[in-house]
Amino acid sequence: MDDDNEAEDPKKLSLSREIKFMMYGFGDDPCPYTQSIALIEDIVLNYINEISISALNMGKKGKITVEDILHLIRHDQKKYGRAKELLISNDEIKKARKGFEEDKYVV
Repeated sequence: MDDDNEAEDPKKLSLSREIKFMMYGFGDDPCPYTQSIALIEDIVLNYINEISISALNMGKKGKITVEDILHLIRHDQKKYGRAKELLISNDEIKKARKGFEEDKYVV
């Protein structure tokens, strides 16, 4: 994906910057080939698209719920475990923020 395509279609999602940093974090070169980044980005976006379409077809018409996504990834234990872990962490963060905001008003 080159910057020219991104300039033409401002709504197009680009993950190239994040993918570049992730590749480096997993041991790749600090400046990986743009073709490698584009390939990984294409794979990721296709996966997200497929999961989204499947989730749309499962639950309520026109809505995607967390449960739909969890149902789709339930057979991949790594993804399922990580998703559950992130959901638990998100709930803990929400509770902590709520507690912090309540303490703020008590003073």
